[in-house]
Amino acid sequence: MSRENCLDYLEKRGHLPFSQAPFCPIDSLILSVCAYARFEGLLPGPTSGVTLPFRQAVAQLTAQDGWDHTGVLMADQIPRLVERAAACPRFARVRLGCWESILDEETGTQFAALTWFLPDGTLYLAFRGTDDSLVGWKECFRMAFTFPIPAQKLAEDYLAQVAAHHLGKLRLGGHSKGGNLAVWAAVHADPMVRRRILRVDSHDGPGFTRDLTGTPAYQALAHRIRVYVPQSSLVGALLHQDRHCQIIRSHGTGTVAQHDPFSWEVEGTGYHPLPHRSAFGERSAQAVRLWLASLTPEEVEEFVDVLFDLLSAGHARTLTDITSALADNALSMARAYQALDRATRREIRSCLRRMLVALGAVSRPQPARPRHPGPFRRKQSTDFD
Repeated sequence: MSRENCLDYLEKRGHLPFSQAPFCPIDSLILSVCAYARFEGLLPGPTSGVTLPFRQAVAQLTAQDGWDHTGVLMADQIPRLVERAAACPRFARVRLGCWESILDEETGTQFAALTWFLPDGTLYLAFRGTDDSLVGWKECFRMAFTFPIPAQKLAEDYLAQVAAHHLGKLRLGGHSKGGNLAVWAAVHADPMVRRRILRVDSHDGPGFTRDLTGTPAYQALAHRIRVYVPQSSLVGALLHQDRHCQIIRSHGTGTVAQHDPFSWEVEGTGYHPLPHRSAFGERSAQAVRLWLASLTPEEVEEFVDVLFDLLSAGHARTLTDITSALADNALSMARAYQALDRATRREIRSCLRRMLVALGAVSRPQPARPRHPGPFRRKQSTDFD
């Protein structure tokens, strides 16, 4: 069985210009993943008419110390992809610009995006997913109870700015949270801008707290939106998701590993398709949905706030900070937990107990109508359609 991925795609098809081989889903994935590269300070902003050749931007990037640091839970092959994509003839004429990056602890915002100017005159707006920062991860967790999150509004504004200052048809995409931002921005764009959109690609991006798929704006774009979800990945199966999402094969082991875009199996110019998600993947997603359904939005918000207060108790700002001094940070977290008032500790324990109940509930066959719904008495609002 072939286990080729996007790097193999570059090796096999990287010599083909877009005039010979049209833009395809794997090109979209590559440009989305390259948005994780730290182009801060190297590229002009969204309102500038200045762009840089891809190779020149990467040459400046790789000259910086620590440019290839990816962080915990992020794909360690991202730097390799960036270098190889910039070096291959297929992307030789691609330029990039319209860089925007915001990391704000006060508002809990992590957002970054750039625009690729393709040889055919189209623009590809790539939205970065969650990075290594605790701010970014907390904002990602906030998707479960906040609508919209700050990054979604920034994505909407970013699309409006780029469309206003640059001509051409538009493509949007992103991996993980970046995919969610791409869909959000497209659906909430001005109708005149929506008419310019050729395609929106969400690469294992989570859904939304509220169902957008039935709105007129989403329906107008539905045939141009593609949501790719690996068979056992957890991220893309959460919240309200497009029922027509495309299931693809990943050779990653477990729900976290399958979120890694380098584990997605490529066939030619597309992915290896599958007819449905795995039973393991569905059980994992159901466990999270059952857990969220057992809590009020206020309880989820308090749980997330306390969780990230504990994680940052040792003054960590990133996941890497935590793991690099794990013992010291664990001690700081334990002390911070003990300093919480009794009521807060009780609520946190209650949330964790309900998580264990949800995990246990999906580990065994479920009756169609549970006779004892227990803590899951409220109507579930996060169904995967």
